[in-house]
Amino acid sequence: MAKNRDSAFQKSRTFNILNPIQVSKRDGIFGMSTTSIDKYKSNLYTLIFTGIGERVMEPEFGTSLKYLLFEPLTETTYEKIKSEIVEKAEIWIPEISIVSIDFGDILDDRENNRLSIKVNFTLRRDPTIQDFIEIEMGV
Repeated sequence: MAKNRDSAFQKSRTFNILNPIQVSKRDGIFGMSTTSIDKYKSNLYTLIFTGIGERVMEPEFGTSLKYLLFEPLTETTYEKIKSEIVEKAEIWIPEISIVSIDFGDILDDRENNRLSIKVNFTLRRDPTIQDFIEIEMGV
């Protein structure tokens, strides 16, 4: 297990551009993910913020999260968001397992037309490696 853990945090090469987009501290262009865990965080962020039908040649990639923001924020809407994130992550990022999806202050979010989400995940090859992303969207 130690070998899997070390490889998840090893910084030997770059994988892809970090999302959200960041300026590189090394050479002034886009920041790149250099660890497996950063790669999966970036991929999950990209998956959630891409609308279904937006990706060329992959019309099923993405979620309908930004379209659900215009729906009333009810328990049903929250359950739709949870199930869609889990379902899409299983298809498009099979290397991770979603552990939980938590929402911020629901009453405050409803009042201010925003949505705060924390997605906790583990790596399938080593479930002791956990991380999360936090998302805040508003209309």
